[in-house]
This record gives sequence, structure tokens and C-alpha cells, in this order.
Amino acid sequence: MSLQQNSPDSIYTQQVKQLIDLVYPQESGYGSVFEDARHYFGITPELEKHAKVIQSDIDKIKDAPEKADVLEQLQKKLKGVKKKLDEERLERLARVEDICNKLVALSEGDSWLETQQQSAKFLGTLMLLTRGPEGKFELHHQRLKPLYKAVLALRLVDKLLNHETIAHPYLSKYREAKSRFSGNRYWQEKWRLELAIPVIKAALLQDVGLQSPDAITILRGENNELSEFRLLEETQRKELLKLNYYHTMKYLSDGLGTQAYIGNSKEERARFVAAQNDAQAFLINTVKDAFVSKTGLGEIIKIPQIYVSIILSTKSDYTRKELPKGYLLIEQLSKKGVLNKQLAEDFINIVGYFPQGFGVTFIPLNENGQEKDQFECGIVVGLNPENPAEPIIKVVTRNQQYINHGQHEVVAKHQNLYFPANRKKLMRVGKDRLREIMSQLSSNYTPDAVDDLVPSFWEPYDFFAFKKHQNLWAKSN
Repeated sequence: MSLQQNSPDSIYTQQVKQLIDLVYPQESGYGSVFEDARHYFGITPELEKHAKVIQSDIDKIKDAPEKADVLEQLQKKLKGVKKKLDEERLERLARVEDICNKLVALSEGDSWLETQQQSAKFLGTLMLLTRGPEGKFELHHQRLKPLYKAVLALRLVDKLLNHETIAHPYLSKYREAKSRFSGNRYWQEKWRLELAIPVIKAALLQDVGLQSPDAITILRGENNELSEFRLLEETQRKELLKLNYYHTMKYLSDGLGTQAYIGNSKEERARFVAAQNDAQAFLINTVKDAFVSKTGLGEIIKIPQIYVSIILSTKSDYTRKELPKGYLLIEQLSKKGVLNKQLAEDFINIVGYFPQGFGVTFIPLNENGQEKDQFECGIVVGLNPENPAEPIIKVVTRNQQYINHGQHEVVAKHQNLYFPANRKKLMRVGKDRLREIMSQLSSNYTPDAVDDLVPSFWEPYDFFAFKKHQNLWAKSN
């Protein structure tokens, strides 16, 4: 059965798309986190240089009474330049923190279970907005990565606070953060301001230094003639890493910095400034450690970064078929001691083997629990599967017909056609029947595709393009 003409998106999908544009838009000129960074790296240095020249001129004449008028003009000019620099900094910071708050609203619920569901919905929606290795998929994936990483980092930190995997003085202050799931307003707000926002910032801006002119030249060439997604030479890769580190750290400390206190209370101001400084130090240390790997703190963003580099890869050989192996790299690196073993295990328990939004094909069971001689399609919609190899899915076909009121269920390993042994079970059905099934489920199916008669997965992008199919996470009665 083929799908009908496209329709507008659900409100939630629209909100996710808007958030993507606020971080990394398809076209420049609308105001976004990455545009702000490019502006800072490209234009702000000239303003800073101008301020230094004025300061130098002031220093030369500050002790000359006859130059009092000139001195006053220069001081006024310097004040204006500094004000402009600070206003731009606060605007950048406000934009980033607004995005952090929007992301929390879209991925956090009132309870632990609702938070897992909302986070799964957000991650799944991001994945379902990409068709995979078609067209300019590399840039599209690049745009999706920061937000995908940020949600995974939040969920990993929640695990971390339960297990005390990494002993860190800042994190240890937030052991009670889980009480926000019981309606504790104080902890909801404290967690959002002092932990969620720094973690999201760290994930979003982990590689913001790549927006600097020096880095862009290496990636795209002097005349924008190169693909930034090509495989770099070793010397270029090392140079890019240095530039990324230097500019990222500068942007976090100087380009963004901390919020300014508004009010008249000295005590309140002291508390506000202390909280801002502590959160900023935590942010800086997290990103720094993700680069230099000394304390283990950086792994809360590094592990999601490694995972998303496979799930939303920008490499030319990207294929959906490899996505269920995304966890493997995390597992292998933990075995080699490169990543914290407990934290890696926590992460794999969150994501399982099959990423959110992945199209699963499976053998359904009849009323007696016996396997049918057919297959159906589902989409992964749940985090924290009891068995990482057995994903929580939304069933989206019945008797090879698309439906939008399917159940949520767990696909047992012996039913999942991703595993080769299960595909062999269906080959006994006969090729003619399998061709009939495939032609019903795929608009671009060709009878010659004999090897794909029993597909190991399916591509749900076209299905999700319909507004009525976008509420996969709502449970049917």
C-alpha cells in the first residue's frame, strides 16, 4: 500500500524543526546559535581590537591635563564599544539559554517515566526527519547532531546521579535532583538552571570552535571549494582539533560568559553570581575534559558524541543498516578502558541496540503465540529496553497495511528480522508471496530486489511525513 500526498506537521514536530533552526539553520540570516558563533569569531575580534586601541590612546594622555577634553571623548567612546560588546554577548547567551529551556520543555516530563517518553519522542522525531543517505544528508545530519547529543547527555547525567559513577564536587550537589520527578518545584528549578542548562550548553557547543574562520578554511578550503565532510589528512585533523579546542574554550568563556544580575539585593546578588560562576566552571570543565580526557567528567557529552557520530553519521558510506551497531563502539571503547565502564553500560541501557525512530521489521505472533508466515513493520519508540536487543516499538502495519493506531510492544529477538537467522524462517513462504508483501509496503519496490525480499529493516521517513502518523508515542487503547 503506497502512502498518500504529504500533509502539514503536528505541533510537536513543528516545534522540533523550529528548535533545529534556532541551533543550526539550513539558511543563514535568521539568527541562531551557530550564526552567533560565526559572527563572534569573524567580527567581534575587530571590535575588541578597536577597544584596545582606544584604551592605549587613553593611557598615553591620561596624565596630561591639557588633553582633558580628548580624554573624556575617548573614555566615552571606549564605554560605548564595551557596552556594545557586552550587549552582543548577553544576546548570544540569552539565545542559547532560551534554546536550553525549549529543549527541556520538549524532552522533560513531570515524572521519570514521562521524561523517558518525552526524550524518546524528541530523539525519534529527529531521526524520522532524515531519510538517511540521500541528497545532501551530511549537512542535514550535522544540523541534527547537537540537539540529539544534548538530550542523551541529560538522560546520562540522570543515571550518573543515581550511580555516583563519576565523583565530582559539582555533580554531588545534585544527588537530590531526582526528587523533581515527584513534583518538587525547588528541585525542578534548581536542576534546570544549575545542571540541565550547563549540560545542554556543553553538548550544543562542544565543537563550536569549528565555526571560526581558521577552522572553516581547513574544512572547506580557501575558496569554499572542498567538502567539509571529506576525510581529512592527519596534519589537517590535528590542526583542526587544536583550533576547535582553542576557539571553543574562548567562546564559552568570553563569547558567552555568565548572566548579569538584575536587582538591588546584595545577598541575592551574591547567591546569583556564585551559582552562575559555579555552573560556568562546571560547563568549562566538562567541555575541556571532553577534549583532553583527564577526569572523566567530559564523558557525559563524549559518549553521546561518539554514539551520534554513527547514528547521524556524515560519512559518505552511511547506511541505516549499521545503526543498530551504534552501541558497539561505546562497548568496545569501554572494554579498552578509553571510556568509563559503568557510564558506558548506563548509556547502552538507555539507548539499547536499536536507536529511536529506527524501522524494525518483525514476524508477528498469532493468538496462540505462534509465528505467522509474514512480517510487519514497527518504529522504535522507547528508551531503556529491559533487554537491549529487544526494542520497544510502535506497530505501524497490520497484514501489510499501514495503520496509525498500532500498539506499543516489545519485539523479542527471535521475531526481529534484523537478525539473519530470523530472516531465513520467512524464506519458506515463497518468493511470489514475499514479492506481493513488499510491493504493498514499498512505493519504490522493484521485483528484481530478490535479496531484499525479507528486509532486515525498513525506512519510515515517508510514513512519518504524515501528520496523522507523527504521534507514534501515544499509546493506543
